[in-house]
Amino acid sequence: MVELHRESESFGDHSLSEKRRQDKGLLLSGGTEEVNLTGPEPGMAEAEVFYGKILGCVRSVFDRVGEGKEDRIKAEDIVGPLEEFYGYFDMFRDSNDLMRLVFQHDEYRENYIYTHSVNVCFLSVRMALELNFSKSKLLDVMAVSLFHDIGMMKVPMDMWNTDRKLSPFEYREVQRHPVYGEEILGNISGIADTALQAVGQHQEKTDGTGYPGGLTKDSINYLARMVSLVDRYEALTHSRLWRPPFLPDKAIQQILDNESGSYDPHFMKAMLRYISVFPVATWVKISSGEIGVIVRINEDTPMRPVVNVIFGRDGNRLPGARSLDLSKQLLIHVDKCISREDLPGQA
Repeated sequence: MVELHRESESFGDHSLSEKRRQDKGLLLSGGTEEVNLTGPEPGMAEAEVFYGKILGCVRSVFDRVGEGKEDRIKAEDIVGPLEEFYGYFDMFRDSNDLMRLVFQHDEYRENYIYTHSVNVCFLSVRMALELNFSKSKLLDVMAVSLFHDIGMMKVPMDMWNTDRKLSPFEYREVQRHPVYGEEILGNISGIADTALQAVGQHQEKTDGTGYPGGLTKDSINYLARMVSLVDRYEALTHSRLWRPPFLPDKAIQQILDNESGSYDPHFMKAMLRYISVFPVATWVKISSGEIGVIVRINEDTPMRPVVNVIFGRDGNRLPGARSLDLSKQLLIHVDKCISREDLPGQA
């Protein structure tokens, strides 16, 4: 998604520190030293490899469009990899590793469109799996979410990866990207018509305020309604040249308070339950005054996740991470998400 307005709020960067590996444990920086917060994560290395593979696919296809060589994109460049990627997603069906990667990858200064596309795919598939989509529908979700912004490669980059105000002409040109995307993918065999339609409609809003057609809910493809919401959430929670990322709870608050009429309530509920106000790998302050990181979402009680507590009430690092399942500690709750820069010792 390209945000054509500029939010004035600044909520800081909640993204994880530069990742490193030691004994396959996920290391997060919290102060001047690194600590192992989540213990051994045997699937994390494989998840990182998968992220790189799917990112490479997106970059290869997008770059050909950017070079004016979209006629060289073949079905095997997209349809074949989607089948392979489905196998990975199925393997990681019950894992939080992919969610961690979504918030680690925020490469907006280079060209955010690649990682944005992969992140939207990971989040969309997470929701689709939990909603029990069939394999064929999951493949459609993957196609739409990975390539929803492919049409942006037909638009000059300085119109959409910039911190300046767009002219009316530039604004209209950026709004053409769903149409361009549907046209590009329509020339590739093997992509379902419903996926093509969803790419062309992914900027439509259920209240009719979207583009390019100003459609309302009943007229909008269901995949487009799903990806539209995830697209917005991913964009808010990741950096852009003109603003830092919203923290996850603030992003949800922004959508619920100001944009709820724009999105399908069915998918809003699914996002709140399966992606959560407090997603995995987010730093939080809990009501006890302690600070920790989310390591697991309790799907039946998503507002009460499992937290690894790292800093005590006094701001000092604990000798070791203490796991706290808030679904069983009813007198304690998450107070708010915090940015890494606000962790003790970061001033």
